[in-house]
Amino acid sequence: MIPKRALRLGVLAALGATAACSLERLGGAPAGELDAGVDTGSGGSLVDDGGFGGAGGATDASEDVDAPTPTLPYAFRRRLRVTPGASAVPAGASVTFRFDHRALVLAGKARGDGKDVRVFYKASGPSQELDRVLDPVSGWDRTDTALWFRAQTEISSPDGSYYLYYGDPSPSEPPENPNQVYAFFDDFDGNALASGWVGAPIGNASGTFTVGNGMVRIEGATGDVWNSGDDFLFLHRSMTGNFVLDALVTGSGGSASGWAKLGGLMIREGPSKGAKNRLIAPVNGSVAITSSYRLAADSATAEATKPGAKLVPQFVRLARRFDGVRAWHSADGIDYAELGAETTFVSVLPDSLLVGIPFANITGGKGWVDVDWFRVRVLVEAEPSVSEDPEEPGPFSP
Repeated sequence: MIPKRALRLGVLAALGATAACSLERLGGAPAGELDAGVDTGSGGSLVDDGGFGGAGGATDASEDVDAPTPTLPYAFRRRLRVTPGASAVPAGASVTFRFDHRALVLAGKARGDGKDVRVFYKASGPSQELDRVLDPVSGWDRTDTALWFRAQTEISSPDGSYYLYYGDPSPSEPPENPNQVYAFFDDFDGNALASGWVGAPIGNASGTFTVGNGMVRIEGATGDVWNSGDDFLFLHRSMTGNFVLDALVTGSGGSASGWAKLGGLMIREGPSKGAKNRLIAPVNGSVAITSSYRLAADSATAEATKPGAKLVPQFVRLARRFDGVRAWHSADGIDYAELGAETTFVSVLPDSLLVGIPFANITGGKGWVDVDWFRVRVLVEAEPSVSEDPEEPGPFSP
């Protein structure tokens, strides 16, 4: 079986994804300006003078030459400075940054597989190693490697408590649980749906929800998501607060009308046929993309569309901010185009909503859609920027 990351890179190659991008484009919201007045103090140096992986420096005659050599695995580090945008970064929010990993590999400072690249948090107490994960469209040994980690406390002013370490030639496995970085992440790599998912018909529809080959496939015969009541298949879970949803739709087939909604994302007030909702999904050719919405229960549905032929694979995004929802789509997972305006629902949305992947093929026969991954992260009103201090030579023992 082809590794899933290789499949993703193949999808990106087919889409003609570009390598270069900014933090602003990756995060999907304007990044804050860098603060030139950030304190550049050491914040508690972890430097031990000496060479990589051995006893430090020349031995003074007064030193005990029989003293044990400490294990100091990291040859280099850089302080990461997180600067909030127009509003504070909430504790638990996911923070992203890009760095030139290839340059480090070519200089012999880091491993090509990224196992030695670690993120640590150090405030007043001991250092804490954090889970860090590659962005789904990124990779190691690239000039624009993108990592995500979780903010440990609210960031309301420039924060230099985060560090990037690298240069351990024989590292242990890094902590990289995406559910310790995002509010929720599922790349469907198992053989069954993860806990919390519910696959069910809404209205008059029938079908199945199957995990395999690193995808989730939704297959069946349905009506439409339209007018005052819906008939479709919905793989969903509950989510509270303000959040951003992301997913990658990779393929579709079988029986499907030209207006079939091919996966995508939906935020929905509840499981009733006429529930308030907003959706963004690729369409099977009548238009390229739709972003539909029902602003009041059991009322009409409206939509904004992107004309053109079917666009699959496609990245899709929805962001919920209190009673408003916005929608975007992207060919490469980097540059996102908003489709339609922010919609504000007629009555207050409950804190807890259903979020997930819809499928409506609008025929009597069976159709299907495959989705590669699904992600939820805490909404940050204005994405923070992350800058790197100059490299410090070690070795270091965080």
